[in-house]
Amino acid sequence: MNTRDGELTAKDGLSLYWKAWLPEGTPKAVVHLIHGYAEHTGRYQNVVNELVPAGYAIFGKDHRGHGKSGGKRGHVESFQDFIDDERQFALEVIRPAFPDTPCFMLGHSMGSIIAIHYVEQLEHNLKGLVLSGTGSSPGKGIPKAIMAITKILSKILPGIHVKSPLPPEFISRDADVICAYVNDPLVYNVITPRLAEQMQTCLLTGAANTQCISLPVLIQHGSADTSFSGQQELLDCIGAHDKTFKLYEGLRHEVYNELPGARAKVLSDLSSWLDSHLR
Repeated sequence: MNTRDGELTAKDGLSLYWKAWLPEGTPKAVVHLIHGYAEHTGRYQNVVNELVPAGYAIFGKDHRGHGKSGGKRGHVESFQDFIDDERQFALEVIRPAFPDTPCFMLGHSMGSIIAIHYVEQLEHNLKGLVLSGTGSSPGKGIPKAIMAITKILSKILPGIHVKSPLPPEFISRDADVICAYVNDPLVYNVITPRLAEQMQTCLLTGAANTQCISLPVLIQHGSADTSFSGQQELLDCIGAHDKTFKLYEGLRHEVYNELPGARAKVLSDLSSWLDSHLR
């Protein structure tokens, strides 16, 4: 396995860090990875270890305000900035590296919201879309009172830092994963009202417009995930005829970072689905 990394200068001048994991020889496909809120691309090593030896190249970048990229932690002026950054990353880094190689997009959590809007808004040349830790509405772990207050604060105090309402244990049942998450210097537990409001708004608007999505879709979700709800509703609204929903009993938010036996099944399902859509 080989790696590359670099920096992409966004349209507003912000520096965005990216990394790629490459198989030996020519990849059979590329996976454009879009990570979730408050984390970074480096936390997807289980996905890398499953897919790269199987012949896939993986490209991911840290969102503005996340990981090794520039910008205020846990903040964005407009959710559209995330979407525009991914398009620029695809056009300036991924496609020039492998212009004739099939490409999939994989978005987790907040990354799934970005991926949905990306596919709905922009011209693309994707073979399929994978969504994990996703849904059509906020989950029971997000109190409705906090969502209401967030909308007000987004207008009057958009950039203040407030503590995330979700405890770290929501991500996985694996104690080692939780410990690594808590002690990761690139992970944080704050958010600004503007980002929280933009995420909530775009979750709902993205889900409401999925009838225009025609490419194959795979949704992977843990039944004990408290951050999103409405997975079946999301699946039903997607316009594609080729759509698959995998619900994993007892798994939490990060299905790729669950207990070893459970995540092996999730990763195998992911690899098999990708392979079946290269034919």
